[in-house]
Amino acid sequence: MSKVSFGLEGKTILVTGASRGIGRSIAEAFRDAGANVYGTGTRTESIQWMQDGGVQGRVLNVQEFEAGKELIQEIVKQHGSLDCLVNNAGVSSNTPASGFKEDEVNKIMDTNFKALFFLCQAYYKAQRKQGGNIINVASVLGMVATMLASVYCGTKGAVLQLTRALALEWAGSNFRVNAICPGFIDTDMTAGIKAKDNLMQQMNAQIPMKRMGNPQDLAGAALFLASDLSGYMTGQSMVIDGGYTIH
Repeated sequence: MSKVSFGLEGKTILVTGASRGIGRSIAEAFRDAGANVYGTGTRTESIQWMQDGGVQGRVLNVQEFEAGKELIQEIVKQHGSLDCLVNNAGVSSNTPASGFKEDEVNKIMDTNFKALFFLCQAYYKAQRKQGGNIINVASVLGMVATMLASVYCGTKGAVLQLTRALALEWAGSNFRVNAICPGFIDTDMTAGIKAKDNLMQQMNAQIPMKRMGNPQDLAGAALFLASDLSGYMTGQSMVIDGGYTIH
C-alpha cells in the first residue's frame, strides 16, 4: 500500500489576501508543508511578516485585474508552474441593504467576485497546457443568509456557483476547482460581533460547537484540496463552520 501524504513539498502556491486572518493561516500551513508559497497583501506593511516568515510577499490590490494577471505570469515564468491558486482576498460590510451606495457595492463585487474570476481566468490561461488547481474561499453566507450582509452574501453565493461552473468547463484541461466555506471565524471581519457580548452569546448559541472558529481551523481543508489526496474532487464546497449550517 502506498504511503498517504499531502505531498506538497516543492509545489508552488499563491494565496491572495494572505496578510492576516484566514489567508495568513493558510499560507503558513502550506509553508510548513514544504511548499513554495507566495502571499499577497494590499500594502507593503501588511506583507512585512512574510519577509521573515518563509513566504514570498507581493503587494497586490486584486481589484487591479491586470496586476493579478502579471503576478501569475511572473510566478509561472520563474518556477515553470503554479501548482495551486488560493483566492482568499475579500471584503465585507455591515451596511443595511437600503443604505448601500453604488461605490460600496462596486468595491464588494469587484473584490469578492470579479477579481476572483479574473485571477481564475489568468491562471487558467497561464497553466492551460499543464493543468491546475484552484481553491476559492467563499463563505457559509453564500449558502445561508444573515442580517446586514446582503451584497456580501450575494457575492459569496456567486463564488460558489462560479466554482461549479469553472470546474465543469475546465475539467477537460486537467483543472480542479473547489471552494472552502468558512463559518464565523475569529478575524477582523468578525470584530464587530466580538466587541458586543450579547452578539457573541447569540452567535455561539447558533453554533453547535459553541465557539467561533479560528483561522487555523481552515488550514487542513486547504492542505487537502491542494494535495493529490483530493485528486478526484472538483466543483465541491467544503463547509467548516462548527455545525452552523446543519440546522
